Amino acid sequence: MRYKALFLDVDGTLVFHGLDSIPSPRVTRAILACERAGISVSLATSRPPRSVQKVLSYLQLSGYCVLASGAQIYDPRAKKVIIEQLFPKSAMTRIIRVADESQVQVSIYDGTKEFFYDGIHPPKKIVGMWFPELTPEALQIIMKKLVGISGISLHRMDAWDRKFESLDIVNEHASKLHGIVEVAKLLGVKTQEIIGVGDGYNDFPLLMASGLKIAMGNAVPELKAIADFVAPTVEEDGVATVIEKFVLGR
Repeated sequence: MRYKALFLDVDGTLVFHGLDSIPSPRVTRAILACERAGISVSLATSRPPRSVQKVLSYLQLSGYCVLASGAQIYDPRAKKVIIEQLFPKSAMTRIIRVADESQVQVSIYDGTKEFFYDGIHPPKKIVGMWFPELTPEALQIIMKKLVGISGISLHRMDAWDRKFESLDIVNEHASKLHGIVEVAKLLGVKTQEIIGVGDGYNDFPLLMASGLKIAMGNAVPELKAIADFVAPTVEEDGVATVIEKFVLGR
C-alpha cells in the first residue's frame, strides 16, 4: 500500500506536551522528508487553531488540519477555518448545570477563544465546551450525566501524567474521524491510504478513520489494542519511526 496522507495527534504524539513544545530534530527531519515524498501531513488534535500555530509555523505544514476535536477544519496556507461544526446552544444550559452540580468548571470555546460563562452574556456561537482536570472518578460521573443530551459528542482525554483527565464536548457530527473523512475528500484520497498516529482515548476516531492505525508506545492500553503497529514513545521519536518504516521504507 502506498500511503498518501499522514494525520498526527499533537500532545503525546508529535510533541511531549505543552503549548511551547516543538517536535524533536529527528521527527522534524522525518516530516520534511515525508512531504518531499509527496505525502500530505496534517494535525488531528483537540487543540484550537491558536494553540497549534507554533507547531504549524515550525514545520511549515500545508495539509488541512482537524482541530478542536474535529469541530474545525483549518487551512494553514490560508490561515483560516474552512469548515466548522457548531455546538447546539440548547445543550449549554444543561451542561453548565451538570458542572455546577459537580462543583467543577466548564469552559466554552466560541471558535476563537475560550472563556468561562458568566451567566449573563450568552456567547453568540459555541464550537465546543471543555471540562479540564477531572479525576477519573469525576469524569465518569459527569459523562453519565451528559449522555442523555442530544446533539453532542463526548471526547475523553487523559493528561500527560495520567493523574487527571479532561472532557471535550462538541457537535455530534464532530470527531477526529469526521474531520479526517472531510479532509480526505478535499485531498482526493481514500481513507485506506491514510496513516493515523495517536496516543489517547480521543484518538480512537483518528485510528478508526485510517487505513494504517498507529499507537504510540506511551498510548493508553485500549488504543494499543486496536493498533496495527505500536511505535516507540514520544520521547523516543515514535513519529519518526513510523515515517521511516511506512513512508520512506527504511
